[in-house]
Amino acid sequence: MPRIFGHDLLAVIAAAVAIYAIGFVIYAIVFSDFWMAQYGYTADSFAGHEWKMFLGPIMPVLITLGLAALFQAANASGLNAHIRIGVIAWAGFSLSTLLYGFAYGTRVTTGALALDAVHLLLGILAASAILVWRK
Repeated sequence: MPRIFGHDLLAVIAAAVAIYAIGFVIYAIVFSDFWMAQYGYTADSFAGHEWKMFLGPIMPVLITLGLAALFQAANASGLNAHIRIGVIAWAGFSLSTLLYGFAYGTRVTTGALALDAVHLLLGILAASAILVWRK
């Protein structure tokens, strides 16, 4: 099986799918109404922007590739190391980027920040754990 940044291709694909699935469950099923209310979205808000949906699968792939590269660079082995590096990556990159939007944006509420942060934390933790598999 081909390897990407020292990780089995199947594990990389599974990790990206896990991030996407977690986001789908959070935003489309469990907290859909809350998410839309936090950003002031309505069903009509997305008219003309449907083309952006193709980015949905690309973002988890980029996150997974970044994590795999970090794990390889850190020579991380084992679940503990992957989770620790995943949390550091989440806080240092994902959470800090979300905080920029919260601090300087006008449309990001505390609820939206929390929802987005939890989504990324859960996704990164899941991907970190999956990338240990078949390493």
